[in-house]
Amino acid sequence: MSAAMAAEPLVVEQLALAFGGVRVLQDIALELRAGEITGLIGPNGAGKTSFFNCLTGLYAPQQGRIRLGGLQLERVPPAGRAALGFSRSFQHVALCPELSVVENVMIGLDRQSRAGWLDAFLPLPRGRAERAANRERALAALSRVGLAEVADRSPTELPPGVLRLTEIARAIVGAPRVLLLDEPAAGLNSVETRDLADALKRLRAPELVLVVVEHDMDLIMEVCDTIHVLNVGRLLASGTPAAVRANPEVVRVYLGDDDD
Repeated sequence: MSAAMAAEPLVVEQLALAFGGVRVLQDIALELRAGEITGLIGPNGAGKTSFFNCLTGLYAPQQGRIRLGGLQLERVPPAGRAALGFSRSFQHVALCPELSVVENVMIGLDRQSRAGWLDAFLPLPRGRAERAANRERALAALSRVGLAEVADRSPTELPPGVLRLTEIARAIVGAPRVLLLDEPAAGLNSVETRDLADALKRLRAPELVLVVVEHDMDLIMEVCDTIHVLNVGRLLASGTPAAVRANPEVVRVYLGDDDD
């Protein structure tokens, strides 16, 4: 992949999604740029997770286009988008308790692995070499989020903040072009949220489109370069954290007054 291709934005044009008579997203148009951390905020039911599901191909919008650089994605299924470099986390952490932290992260490389089922049962050189290489990549991903020291620990021994960062390491181990994080601070305390903020800042890279859905406004305002605000399925505002915080409509429908 060339540097020029990797730096292309993810562009959404007039996106609309409805279930039955319920309009979930209406005429969403925005550009998600590589090299930035983009925040997506809004009240519950604003359409944030549905928007993520449209980006990854889980939902098929009735209107609009999604393109990564010059590549139109409407006809690309979820597996195809994953092959193009889409990766995401979900609101609830889902790690395998029988595996170590590093083994959980290695799961993120399964799609890229070439060894077959026979290599899983027999000590063939090809399988051993690939597993060793995957472990090194997983350790590098853990280092990026500050978790190298817990690589061989069990998830059952670790606090929620570490588990969340482990999930993010699994999402980045395959070197994605687009990384979508759905409420990564959910259930974290203030110290864990600080660790998460530091990790997100380290993930900012010229070749990565990084989008975060989050309700923790302190986190969003600290780490994001651009913020988009959804309300009842429509794009209410876009801009820098300072501009969004000062937008009277955003304050009215979502942020609230400091005295409230």
